[in-house]
Amino acid sequence: MVKIPPREADAFCRNPGANVRVVLVYGPDQGLVRERSDRLLSGAVEDVNDPFSVAELGGEEVALEPARLMEEALSLSLSGGRRAVRVRGAGDALGEPVTRLLALPTGDTLILIEAGELPARSKLRAAVEKADEAAAVACYRDDGRTLAGVIDEELRRNGITADSRATGLLLACLGGDRLQTRSEIAKLALYVGAGGRATLADVENAVADSSFLSLDRIAHAVSSGDLEDLDRSLERALANRETGTAILGAVRRHMIQLELLLGLTERGEAQERAMKAVRVFHFRAGDALKAAARRWSSGLVRRSLDYLAEAEIQCRTTGVPEATICRRTLLDIARTAARRNRPPA
Repeated sequence: MVKIPPREADAFCRNPGANVRVVLVYGPDQGLVRERSDRLLSGAVEDVNDPFSVAELGGEEVALEPARLMEEALSLSLSGGRRAVRVRGAGDALGEPVTRLLALPTGDTLILIEAGELPARSKLRAAVEKADEAAAVACYRDDGRTLAGVIDEELRRNGITADSRATGLLLACLGGDRLQTRSEIAKLALYVGAGGRATLADVENAVADSSFLSLDRIAHAVSSGDLEDLDRSLERALANRETGTAILGAVRRHMIQLELLLGLTERGEAQERAMKAVRVFHFRAGDALKAAARRWSSGLVRRSLDYLAEAEIQCRTTGVPEATICRRTLLDIARTAARRNRPPA
């Protein structure tokens, strides 16, 4: 078989066919990887919790002892029925063991391999995609119409609706992980109650702990010079185990958008046309950029971007705690914005 087209992935996972012995499920959306792996597993064995029917292996374990994969593939289920071997956290080191496995008869045991993002030249992908009795299922992050469909489906499944502004914010802050998307909408449903209609405020309150909204708020607090909100948002993000580099990166992306907006308007472009060129994801980000544009200049933004880049390098090279570098850098930039907010004496 070959790589399964994205539009056929869910249908394939529901019914891969009895002749498929090895399925590689991989990609950047690890929530979708787990979801599709679970679906494949539940269709292959009668009881996914039966240790005699399902063997669990780690990718590093198989890389160190390739024979383990063959041993488990050749074992028979003591409780009868089809057996499955699930390998989590696989990497390219499994390319050779999987190639050897596919060259030998292993009965009807399903070998289910889960991996993260794999390049086109991956040995593991090549081994699976070239084999007649194997298939590769890519799991990319939801976006555009795909994400809108998932959100719509989950809202209906949880028995709630959402107004257009609430849906717009859900589209902006979800999509990186399919399981997280489902979890956040389930949380929203509990917040508004069965049969309720979610508003923008409901989404902000119920999904406030999501990574996107947390980092988004930090970036907006920095550009607006809101030191109190920055301190609160930063504490929450760090308590939720966001890394200093991730936070700095989110602020840098916001400042790059601000630099582009200022560059266009300073050359005479109307602000609304410039905002379309910047491609902000939702109106909250748009409002933050418009507000920041009134107090920042292109030159000052460029200096702040240099400062952020230097901080990210320090996080990776100096050994100083990332949280310390991140806090110091963002407070310095926010203080600059706060000073520009003060009315002249």
